[in-house]
Amino acid sequence: MSPKSIAVIGGGITGLAAAYYLKQQSPEHRVQLFESNTRLGGNIITEERDGFVIDGGPDSFLRTKPYAVNLCRELGLAPKLITTRPEARKVYIAHQGRLELMPGGMALAIPTRISPMLKTPILSWLGKLRILGDLMLDARESAPDDDESIEGFVARRFGQEVADKIAGPLLGGIYAGDVGQLSLRSTFPQLAELEAKYRSVILGMLLSQKPPDRAGAQTLGQLSPQEIFQWLTRAEAAAPSPFYSLEGGMGSLIAALHRSLRPEDVHVGARVERLLQLPGKRWQLQFSGNSSEAPVREPCDVDAILLAAPARVAAKLLAQRELAEELSSIPYVSTATVFFALNQEDVAHPLDGLGFIAPKGEAEILAGTWVSSKWEHRAPPGKALVRAFLGGSRGTVKLAGAADAELEGVALSELERLMGPLGTPLFSKVFRYMNSNPQPVVGHMGRLARIRAHASRLGRLELAGAAYEGVGIPDCIRQAKTAAERLLQELC
Repeated sequence: MSPKSIAVIGGGITGLAAAYYLKQQSPEHRVQLFESNTRLGGNIITEERDGFVIDGGPDSFLRTKPYAVNLCRELGLAPKLITTRPEARKVYIAHQGRLELMPGGMALAIPTRISPMLKTPILSWLGKLRILGDLMLDARESAPDDDESIEGFVARRFGQEVADKIAGPLLGGIYAGDVGQLSLRSTFPQLAELEAKYRSVILGMLLSQKPPDRAGAQTLGQLSPQEIFQWLTRAEAAAPSPFYSLEGGMGSLIAALHRSLRPEDVHVGARVERLLQLPGKRWQLQFSGNSSEAPVREPCDVDAILLAAPARVAAKLLAQRELAEELSSIPYVSTATVFFALNQEDVAHPLDGLGFIAPKGEAEILAGTWVSSKWEHRAPPGKALVRAFLGGSRGTVKLAGAADAELEGVALSELERLMGPLGTPLFSKVFRYMNSNPQPVVGHMGRLARIRAHASRLGRLELAGAAYEGVGIPDCIRQAKTAAERLLQELC
């Protein structure tokens, strides 16, 4: 293959990973990365202050999805991988002005143990009884490409209370979204698959966890009532944390990816204004800029493009009307995180867990994380680091136009209302993510198929990122690797 030139547009985790994989797989090609901001990383940002390590955006990734773990190992970061503190596994939920323990045995907001559900004050007795309906309900008759909201699915299988009080903050919180709008098949397709395959989601989880030996039951009809009862009444089993982070914060991954690329091929403050398709399937990047920080750049011609910018940005770059319309129709919401550095002795709550989530109507914040209890190496001895989430589809605080002091005031007031006194913060820090959280709403899979079809007709163009096939760091890395492989295959 003769050397080619490839442009990666977008310097978040997806773009950086894509540039890395392109260089690893075909080092003969010239791979250049263009990022409009003056820093790399997108939503991932780590800052250090007075001995505190602050992840302003995502602070971890799922270890059960191999792509992020594998990338860290390739980059030499394996010794820096850490899991959540073993003594801090509790999760709380805001309920009537108090923090109550999340019932044990929850799997993707699905109850799988009877005792914790009977004891929890979060649900009414009718709500608790309704959960058992899943054991008797038939699967919904639907076509393979049918979609429904997370809320619709959970309410149908387990009742509206579980949908509102548990699935809403737990599953919707991952996307800062509204479970009444988010697509089940685009967010948690495994739940739809369990229903389709096993009829009962709860019993499907039981069967999917059983080893595939000949003596074990593999269908619902083979499960005995005693086996079902024993599983539903089983004791809580200690399980390894499903999350990894890095000792120096998630910014360590961004820095390592940056180091893997040639400095002359990484362009920050380079705002692409338009993408023009040239004869011979080549592309031209046209730039904008009118300041010393972002000077006007000459157009750049390349053989292929991997577009890892947000979908709403990608829509403005492409002249193909149908593709741009589909991309711009993917909704985004804004969020903010507010951090407080505290003296441990001033905090009334024992901080004996990961933090808490708040159902709609329970608080003006979406969740709180007890960062220094969750991870090692995040606060000096005797200090605590706490984070509050604001905004999203369920948020009551308007982020646009609000001063940092206003967001800090709301966050501190709500944290103290639910956790008790926190003392005078040593310092606080606000991070904003305006229109940065894509929402895979009902119908997203169909829209994604149309986007792929339009893009394929243009040729030598690949799209990847959180707006398409998963918002988590492993999902973005997987998309980056797949897109890089497809692009190199087309260049053969």
